Amino acid sequence: MLQTLRKSASGLIAKILMALLIVSFGVWGIADVFRGFGSQTLATIGDTEITVPEFRQIYQDRLQRLSQQLKRGISPDQARALGIPDQVLNERLAEAALDDEANRLGLALSDSEIARRVQENPAYFGPSGAFDPAYFDRLLRANNFTEARFVDTERRFALRQQLIQSLGGGIEVPQVMKDAVARYQNEERSVNYAMLTKASLPALAAPSDADLQAFFDKRKVAFKAPEFRKIEVLALTPQALVAAQKVTDAEVKADYDANLASYGTPERRDVQQIVFPNEDEAKAAAARIEAGTSFADIAAERKLSAKDIDIGTVAKTDIVDPAIADAAFALPADGTSGVIEGRFGPVIVHVGTITPSNIQPLSEVADQIRAKLQMDAAARAVGLKYDDIEDDRASGAQLSEIASKIGVPLVTIETDADGRTPDNQPVASIPGRAEVLRGAFAADVGADNDPIRLPQNAAQPGAQPSGQPGGYVWYVVDSVTPPADRTFEQAKPLVLERWKDDKTAEELDKKVEDIKAKVAAGTSFDIAVTDAGLELRAANGLKRGRAADGIPQEILDAVFDTPKGDVGSAMAEGGDSRILFKVLNVDIPAGAKPDEKLVSDIRQGMENDLMTEYLVALQSELGARINRTALDQIVGADAVD
Repeated sequence: MLQTLRKSASGLIAKILMALLIVSFGVWGIADVFRGFGSQTLATIGDTEITVPEFRQIYQDRLQRLSQQLKRGISPDQARALGIPDQVLNERLAEAALDDEANRLGLALSDSEIARRVQENPAYFGPSGAFDPAYFDRLLRANNFTEARFVDTERRFALRQQLIQSLGGGIEVPQVMKDAVARYQNEERSVNYAMLTKASLPALAAPSDADLQAFFDKRKVAFKAPEFRKIEVLALTPQALVAAQKVTDAEVKADYDANLASYGTPERRDVQQIVFPNEDEAKAAAARIEAGTSFADIAAERKLSAKDIDIGTVAKTDIVDPAIADAAFALPADGTSGVIEGRFGPVIVHVGTITPSNIQPLSEVADQIRAKLQMDAAARAVGLKYDDIEDDRASGAQLSEIASKIGVPLVTIETDADGRTPDNQPVASIPGRAEVLRGAFAADVGADNDPIRLPQNAAQPGAQPSGQPGGYVWYVVDSVTPPADRTFEQAKPLVLERWKDDKTAEELDKKVEDIKAKVAAGTSFDIAVTDAGLELRAANGLKRGRAADGIPQEILDAVFDTPKGDVGSAMAEGGDSRILFKVLNVDIPAGAKPDEKLVSDIRQGMENDLMTEYLVALQSELGARINRTALDQIVGADAVD
């Protein structure tokens, strides 16, 4: 709420108070429920009291603001699950501790100073550009504030601001730290390196059943079967409905004619025209042309330039006037028309060069057009079927009954949360697969679940028209198979796969150590790498945290942890490969400067650390206690639904 009212307040307080959320109840060391206080006391810290009505108002305001942001109500259980009561109380206790210390130090702010601050705050300016008391009053009412409560809140905020700024406002990052940041950010390294992949290893010998059994016995927990769920899935998509859509030959022909340009290049003609002021002049010109005078001579006599008469090389659909278009495309090459009644007066048209059309015949594209029209119709049908399905579900119909009624197959899958079947195969591809799995493993058996709306996929052939949904998916959990131990025979394919992965990793690590041992014995890094059958590569100008061509991002930390001249290694490609490198050069550019944003972040972190330590010490001195019974009553019975 105060964020709404205090548009131009200093950002420091907001940052500090957000940092205070990190200070948990464990840090505050709040006592258990206490007695001997009035029924309207929620908590105390030092000599400052937080009353039940005060906290209830703050808590209600927070829930109301969150509800507006989420565009739905928040139940008491949801609020407690999110930790909102403790967050709000923790903030208020931190503020109360600062209020108590400000009072102890004798900090004060006069009414006239508060009035000046309010009147100079642009947040309260009206249309005139100056402070508007009426607008200010409306803001207070809209945010459930009385003027007295707002003034008191603003005064306490200002005093806290003074206290915090006096404590951390002047902190500067030491120059030695800035220099260290500059060195860290700008240090460059050059390396020679080689990638060790599975392909660089000889083929693994097949393990015996005894080897696999021993491997399994040591790792039985790793091969335990996860929870499986049997899920019924009904997918309503344009693809599922397309076969039922009927498209006539006439509809195909109409679409073909309306989109000829999509099937090749239409006939184009060089067209010129002369527009006459009246029909008599047009008829006279037409008679002269018929007697042998050229179209160009008529244009020249009327002092018309090529720009005045040239329409261009156009397709028939490019000519706006249908009468002129019909006449122009009925003439032979180098032909001239008679008088045409155009939209803007009598016209004579001349056609020069004709470029023939190159259009695929309807017979070649009819199937393509029919499929597109069927998909368009299916996409429109999705919305209608959706309403029917929801009506049937509301009437208690099962998904199997609905599927049979609308002619869409019901798919039953048995899967774990990762989308693999009991025999470790990926489940059949279903629309909205990830969302279905996520929802099904959070749902109860037989429970109704909200349908999943599928997005459009314009890149898919036969995509539905713009504005239509990609479809909907309904699902219901039919049964749950809890996690269980697998026998060796059941787990054997997984055991073999895991055995190969582990053996490959061992061989990669052994090869890395063998090359390192050769280098340590005196062989140059380059020779040791090439003798091992690996490709030697080089990378220069490497920097921390920055992508480099050919260098996996995940090994940069290892490169910068390795001293100059030493050989290091790291996992790459998600652990499937290894990278072996030698640091050739380390360079720190002279005069390098640190990133200002990073320095600012360090300064803010120092301020927050100092403030946190100060508040912990303040709490230790003041002590904080809470009436948990009163708090539970507020956050349980009075929360916003």
